[in-house]
Amino acid sequence: MSGSWQGGSSPEATLVGRRFGRYEVLTTVAKGGMATVYVARALGVAGFERLVAIKVLHPHMAHEDEFVSMFLDEARLAARIRNPNVVATLDISDSEGDGFFIVMDYIEGDHLGALLRESKKREERVVPPVACRIILDSLSGLAAAHALTDENGENMMLVHRDVSPHNIIVGTDGVARLTDFGIAKADVRLSSTREGQFKGKVAYMSPQQAKYGAADQRADLFSLGVVFWETLVGRRLFLGETNADTLYRILEEPVPPPSSIYADLAPFDEVALKALARPLEERYQSADEFAGALEKAAAAVGGVATARQVAEVVRDRLGEKVKAEAARIKDAITLVGHAHVSDSSHPSLRSSVEPRSKDGLGEVSDPTSVTATATPGARSQPGTARKRGLLIGAFIAFAALMVGTLVFALGSPSDGASVTPAATPAAALTETAARSPETAPPETAPPETAPNENAKPAGSAVAIDDLPTEKTDGAAEVAASPKPAAKPAAPNRSPATKPAPKPSRGSDLVDNPYRR
Repeated sequence: MSGSWQGGSSPEATLVGRRFGRYEVLTTVAKGGMATVYVARALGVAGFERLVAIKVLHPHMAHEDEFVSMFLDEARLAARIRNPNVVATLDISDSEGDGFFIVMDYIEGDHLGALLRESKKREERVVPPVACRIILDSLSGLAAAHALTDENGENMMLVHRDVSPHNIIVGTDGVARLTDFGIAKADVRLSSTREGQFKGKVAYMSPQQAKYGAADQRADLFSLGVVFWETLVGRRLFLGETNADTLYRILEEPVPPPSSIYADLAPFDEVALKALARPLEERYQSADEFAGALEKAAAAVGGVATARQVAEVVRDRLGEKVKAEAARIKDAITLVGHAHVSDSSHPSLRSSVEPRSKDGLGEVSDPTSVTATATPGARSQPGTARKRGLLIGAFIAFAALMVGTLVFALGSPSDGASVTPAATPAAALTETAARSPETAPPETAPPETAPNENAKPAGSAVAIDDLPTEKTDGAAEVAASPKPAAKPAAPNRSPATKPAPKPSRGSDLVDNPYRR
């Protein structure tokens, strides 16, 4: 972009190092009449980062409705264009206190104007095949812009109106891309153009635009014809000492054919002169027509260069500038810090089923625990549900085993024989155990009889006072307990209301630790 900064403090002093949402401003790329372009980092989750270009209106224009609407036009229109030869518009947002900004793809390289300027310093020309490749790429982007339609499929009749070497970015990948639709005209716009107001760079205006302020899509073809002539010849075509002198040359002076400067450019004379025809009807009527004629002319001089060949020219003539910009970006990233994937929290791709020790993401101290400490924000994984199901199944199986053990113990012969483990003296506990009414088989239930004064209270196999008070180890604890004395009936129970005592089953209920 051309132009110089106008206004108060330099934007770099206030915006470099700033954070606009998820975009972190690193360094300045270019300054123009309306805006400044910065390199920034787009930051995201899991250590994601990407270099982007951010375009911010100058502070003295950020609150002017006309400039703001033009700025929004650029984002709205450019975001609709999907073409590899147009710099992609990724986002638009509003910063706090600094107005709107546009986020675009960052292209490593420089504009065509810088390439032509460096070639002139070296007293070298851009060879015709390379020049043709750059112009054909630009025509491809221009054709996509001219064919842009709205949501109803109607052509928006988009006119760039500022096609110039400074708005054609030539990347180190050898691809040329059209950019800067800030003053583009379309049938549907937020901003309106005042009658007779100049838009664009004067030296690249079509005669109709320079004289009447009017422009259609053929005006862009005239402007690109000027760029084509200058790229081939390596000198300016219409630039005069003043704007008035430049306008006079555009409107009145004959256009010299490229071969009048360099004889080897004769195959391109017809193409250049038709693109620069002043009458609209004599000019190319579309970008595709211009491109077809250029491809035929290029065949006479060895064809069109490949992207790789263009990249070699860019690295040769702009390599130092590109390296310097890359170094500034690297230094800026070093100053503000660098994001690493290992430093960020992100969901795991799978859930581990084995126990984990503390690893920075979480800690599971109990291998059988269903609940584990997880990474914040991580979603539940299928393996977690499976583990929970296995644990629940194991618990049910264990409970069934215990119930089966209990049923086996209760289901032993009712002849008073003890079914205790060998380590437990049966004689010491036989008289203290009684059968609960709920667990007695119906066939062993005695008939209604008179209350027994020595029977235990109903609802308890063993009185609470009969059990050991200290928790020790299993059967040894029970074996060490002396034979308790018989307890009288509970004082709050009447002997008349006590159920009949059940036959003793020995000490099996006491010896089962799960009944304690």
